[in-house]
Amino acid sequence: MRGGFRKNSGRKKGFAAKSAEEARRFLAERVAEEIEPIAIALIREAKKGNIAATKELLDRAWGKPIQSINLEKEPFHIDLAAIREKYR
Repeated sequence: MRGGFRKNSGRKKGFAAKSAEEARRFLAERVAEEIEPIAIALIREAKKGNIAATKELLDRAWGKPIQSINLEKEPFHIDLAAIREKYR
């Protein structure tokens, strides 16, 4: 039997969350210890023209750009009745 509900299947309550939290804590500590060589490597890749590295640096340094929506203009109206009449 594949897929669907099976009694007593799946992860146990709280197990994955506990493991994930421990992993996050460990990785955060390791990254904090090694941040300088990581940053140097990222800057080196950006200088070589690596777009992903450049984007990551800019997003982390200044934040992702905000996409704004201009709501001051008149709403666009489509006359469906006129279109229907034209193509009958």
